[in-house]
Amino acid sequence: MPFRDDELRFLRWHGLNQEDVYDGRFRSKEARHDGAKSEGKFVVLSSVPCRRAGHRLRTRAGHCFQCDPLKLVYQIRHSKAGYVYIAGSLTGRVIKIGTAKDIPQRERQLRAERYGGLSDWIVLFSIWANEAGRVEYDASSRVVGRRIYRSYFKDGVEQTAIEVLEAPFSAAEKAIRESLGPIDTAAAWESIRSYRYEFDYSAREQPA
Repeated sequence: MPFRDDELRFLRWHGLNQEDVYDGRFRSKEARHDGAKSEGKFVVLSSVPCRRAGHRLRTRAGHCFQCDPLKLVYQIRHSKAGYVYIAGSLTGRVIKIGTAKDIPQRERQLRAERYGGLSDWIVLFSIWANEAGRVEYDASSRVVGRRIYRSYFKDGVEQTAIEVLEAPFSAAEKAIRESLGPIDTAAAWESIRSYRYEFDYSAREQPA
């Protein structure tokens, strides 16, 4: 599909790629909707630009995805299959719950980008989920721990990491398993080093 540069940047910004888009050019609205639905895709490339800004990326229902992306991005991320993982940093004494299609690649990315200002991230746990985004969101909300906001740079632009938690590994693992519900979690992978990430913050909380 011949995407414009601005369309590719928009997709990357929202964690999507060309494979997530259905080619609906030169097809009727009904045909675009049915074709995208049959392939399990939420975003459609249309040959008819939107009236407001000339955008071509649309939802299956025909609305401009680029003019109003938030609702659809939320829906896409929650419904897509993928790995739910736990990563940890010893230097920062923090963990992170996230989703990915390729676990080794995500681990390299976290280190290279110095996510949250940290470069020693390793993936400690992963499991495949049909609704990876929903599991990630639900598990993150279950973990009892302080959320840390730290700056880092991605593609030369300063970002704020919002998924960094001060919590022990076991708390994150328990939250993911509870969020998965009645699914066989025996297939989950866990690092033999996960015990090193059982962080205890009680000493810091004691009065001087």
